[in-house]
Amino acid sequence: MAGEQGIRGRVWKFGDCLDSGNIDGVMAGVDPEFRKKVRAGDIIVAGINFGMGSSSEHAPRSLKDAGIAAVVAESVSNIYLRTLINLGLPAIECPGISGFAEQGDELEIDLKSGKIQNLRNGQVKNFPPFSEHAIGLLSKGGLIPYLRASTRSAS
Repeated sequence: MAGEQGIRGRVWKFGDCLDSGNIDGVMAGVDPEFRKKVRAGDIIVAGINFGMGSSSEHAPRSLKDAGIAAVVAESVSNIYLRTLINLGLPAIECPGISGFAEQGDELEIDLKSGKIQNLRNGQVKNFPPFSEHAIGLLSKGGLIPYLRASTRSAS
């Protein structure tokens, strides 16, 4: 899968209730060695309440700066969900994802159609598709670059 709405990457699996303190520094509170193991294009799969706690941009920015391509979780705190997308990192709520993907699996995600395929076993899981606006925002690298491009084109 290629293009603005397609993501393909290796899974790093984490549990429930990961707060900003554990996520900051690229999952340093859960796995201090994670930043050495993660590669650009990898995908985080997590349980419920991903990103609970602080609304600071430090933790989500550390994920983006590490090259994480997407976060897919059973549920994501509302403010964290929006912060990730504003930073240009897709955050997907997908109930049942914890049992769908294992550490090291490769997933293919299509934001436009709302489909995740596990390339290990061929199974497909659905999530609410992203709007054209959200895909456009992500394709520009987040809210600030999107707004900059919008104001340039309006001039």
